[in-house]
Amino acid sequence: AKVEEAEALWAKAYEARKTANELSEKAEAIGQDAEVSTSDATEALKQSISLEKVADATNAQNLSLDLGNVLDQALKAQEAADEIEAQAEKALAASEAALEQHLIDFPENA
Repeated sequence: AKVEEAEALWAKAYEARKTANELSEKAEAIGQDAEVSTSDATEALKQSISLEKVADATNAQNLSLDLGNVLDQALKAQEAADEIEAQAEKALAASEAALEQHLIDFPENA
């Protein structure tokens, strides 16, 4: 039972790591978009201010906020994966301990 529990936890940890990686890739793309948008908006606002240029600056700001949100989600997914892996390690250790105890209790089965 502990082996199956460990296997299920490893699978869950894998999915959490996969999610964290996908979020990191998304954050990287948003970061690049935010950098370009911020640069463009900064240059445009140096020349003159208009509603369109303010909207561009607002878009750059929103991209930066999105980036922070996605990075936070990625960090939480990574932390969840770490916790799940720790649980899987404990389940595997418990399984190994149970097997060792079984071999001690029933040496004829070894």
